[in-house]
Order: sequence, then C-alpha cells, then structure tokens
Amino acid sequence: MKPIYVIGHKNPDVDAVVSAIAYARLKTYTTNGNYVAAAAGELNPESRFILQHLGFEAPALVTDVGAKVEDLLDEELPTSIHPDATLVEVGNLLRAGKIKTLPVVDNDSRLLGLLTVGDVAQIYLDTLGNGEVNLRQTPELLASILSRKVGEVMKTRGLMLFERRETVDEAKKQMLMTRYRNYPVVDEDNRFLGMISRYHLLQMKRKKVILVDHNEKTQAVEGIEEAEILEIVDHHRVGDLQTIAPIFFRNEPVGATSTLVAECYQDYGLVLEPDLAGLLLAGILSDTMIFRSPTTTAKDRRVAAHLADLAGLDVQEWGKEIFRRTGHQDLDDLAGLIREDLKEYQHGNTAFAISQVETVDLQAFRYRQPDIREALEELCTRRGYRLMLLMVTDIFEEGTELLAAGTKKDVVEKAFGHPLEDGSIFLQGVMSRKKQVVPVIYKILAEENVLY
Repeated sequence: MKPIYVIGHKNPDVDAVVSAIAYARLKTYTTNGNYVAAAAGELNPESRFILQHLGFEAPALVTDVGAKVEDLLDEELPTSIHPDATLVEVGNLLRAGKIKTLPVVDNDSRLLGLLTVGDVAQIYLDTLGNGEVNLRQTPELLASILSRKVGEVMKTRGLMLFERRETVDEAKKQMLMTRYRNYPVVDEDNRFLGMISRYHLLQMKRKKVILVDHNEKTQAVEGIEEAEILEIVDHHRVGDLQTIAPIFFRNEPVGATSTLVAECYQDYGLVLEPDLAGLLLAGILSDTMIFRSPTTTAKDRRVAAHLADLAGLDVQEWGKEIFRRTGHQDLDDLAGLIREDLKEYQHGNTAFAISQVETVDLQAFRYRQPDIREALEELCTRRGYRLMLLMVTDIFEEGTELLAAGTKKDVVEKAFGHPLEDGSIFLQGVMSRKKQVVPVIYKILAEENVLY
C-alpha cells in the first residue's frame, strides 16, 4: 500500500514535527491507510531533543512530493523470471499471465534484461522458418528451442528503463521518442520495481498528502502542486493552496497546531498515551513560547493542562527544560541558523522572508550582529528577497531583537514606529511572527502599493 504522507512545512519547527507524528498515528488508529509521518526538511535541535527524550523516531525526510516514475507503478509487482529458466517456463508464464514482456532478474531482484513475446517468436522463426528444415527433425529442433536458457536469449543492450526518482515529465518524453510497449523501473541499486507503459500515464496516481501546521504553497514541500492534498490541519491564515476536490480542512486561531491535533483525539474518544501527550504538549509549549506568545488562547492552556496530566509532566518545568536545552545556538553557521525556521511571503511583486530564532542568550546574538546582517543581505541577493527579517526572540525577557536587510528594510521603521539602529530594533513584548510581525509588514506593503 502506497504511503500517505502527513507532513509539515519546510524548515520544520517543533509544532510541525510533533503534529505530523501525532496526526499520522491518529489516522492509523481511525482509518485504513499507510499513514507516514514526514518532515519537509532537517529537524532542528529542539525537535531532536524532544523526540529523543520521549523515545520517538524522527519522521521520514520527504523533500519532494512531485510526480515521479515510482508513482506510476502498480501496487503488485509484475511477474519476473530468472536467467536459468528455460523457454518452456517462459511460455507458461506468458500464457498464464497474458503478458507481453518478462523482466529477467537475479536472486537479489536486480534487473538483468528483458524477454518479450516478440523475442520468443523470433527465436522460433529463426530456427524453423527458413523453409529448409527437415520435418522429421522438427521435434528435436523444438526440444532444443524449449530447453534454451533465458540468459542466453534475453536482451541486455539498448534497454530503455527508468529510475524510480525520475520525473513523470521526463518519462513521458522518452516514451514518445521510443514507443516501446513496456518500460522497466529500477531503484538506485538496479533492483527491479515494476513495469510502466503509456497506459500508466493516463492512470497516474498522485502522491497523497495531509498537511499540518501550514497551508501556503511557498511553505509547502516541493512538488505540492503535483500531489493530492487529502486534509489540512493548521492554525495560520488561509493561504493559496488549491485542491482537486473538497477536503477536510480544520483551521482555528489557536497558538499551535498541536492543540488541534490533541482535540482530534478527544473528538474520536481516544485517550493519548503518556509519551504522545508529552509530545503534543511540547508542540504547544514551543509554539506559544510557554504561553508568552500573544497567539496563546484559553484553549491552548486547557488542552496543555490535560496533556500534562496524561503525560505526568509539569507544564512550566517541561517548557523550561525544552528551551533550556535548545536555547543556546551555535552561532558559527549563521546562514544555517537563519534558514532553520525561515518562512517566505509574497505581496504583489515583493518577495520577503521572516526567520525566527528563540534563545535564552540574546547578548550572544547582539555581539554577532554585523555578521548576521551580512548573512541576511547575502540571502536577499541569492533568493531575490526585497526584505529579510530575523527575529531573535528571548523567551524569558519576552522581547525580540529584529534585524532587517534588503532594499525595503525601511518598511520595518514604518511598521513599528522606531528607527533601525545598525539594522536592528528591539521590540519589547513582541514574541509572535504570525500575529505581531507578518500582519504589520503586509499592512505597510499594502499601503505603499496604494500610494505608488
């Protein structure tokens, strides 16, 4: 059964990771399907600590859900044959399976060659069809043909095959150029996975995904426009993703998607196991910054208290432990740190991005401000951002040092009413990118569009 990926946004934070794990498990409990928790990027140190502490495996790394050749394959592996088999066995398989092409594989399922009905017919014609055969010799000739080994007669050169990760568009081009009946598909180790044909292009099944903690195309895993979105569970503004058919879409203004996933368990009357309750509690505490973020709602607090009871954890102590273990970042790789929780946005022709880092040591970042600004400017140049912001949020000081770069960094001064000093400004009480920064940036950009 092909997987249904439950996946969060690029540059996954804790809420995206734990929501995917918990919701995949919920779907497994309540419906039929092969639900797989996935991450659209490498996990940050905070997520790795939480998973290791609670005994969870990391979700599968899935960076592209675009249509690949492997998506064309049938669920069942087609018939194959060993090179030591005889043409008698070939004939039996071709007749029994009503197939035209037989892949030849070794004991490890590695593809060695192909044998088609046409190839077998040609062997008979070459042996019996020249008009000079003595009819009395026919039984012996037939016996010699039927005893021949597949390895002697299979085609091994000039085979047209595809690797499973090749795009469907590339496969389509090759099929139109070559016009064979069937094409074998192999993995990176040349192991045979199945056969595809032009028929499969017409019946192509997209990868199926459930999105958690996002619903905007710029934040979604690569290839999302070629996937089939089945559900969305999120707590952000409604974005620009489109679906093939109506879907289940749960979207509420709460502080964390983990809150909504925990409620889904309650809706089904399911009691969360202690480790899973602790996992979802970590998602809530991380995204609400231990309830210090203005996005925090009464529902977040209520659900968190229930999860803490189930997990046997103290809310404040568990939250502080998470940030204490992960709040001291390695500032040697500034570019990597900026990309870790970066989200891209678009307003008209203006592309901008906002990254957020949570810390308990704001002074260390201030010491590296010149280097950070240089890294932000480089990112603007490389990705074409007109504005790039880095929020360095101190959990316990309850404020954010906002660093700005790009040709439109003056937007920050207009948005917050204070001048930038050396490219940064400290915003007391600002903790939330979603609620306190993104909306005001959009507002200023909209006002500028009206003026100009």
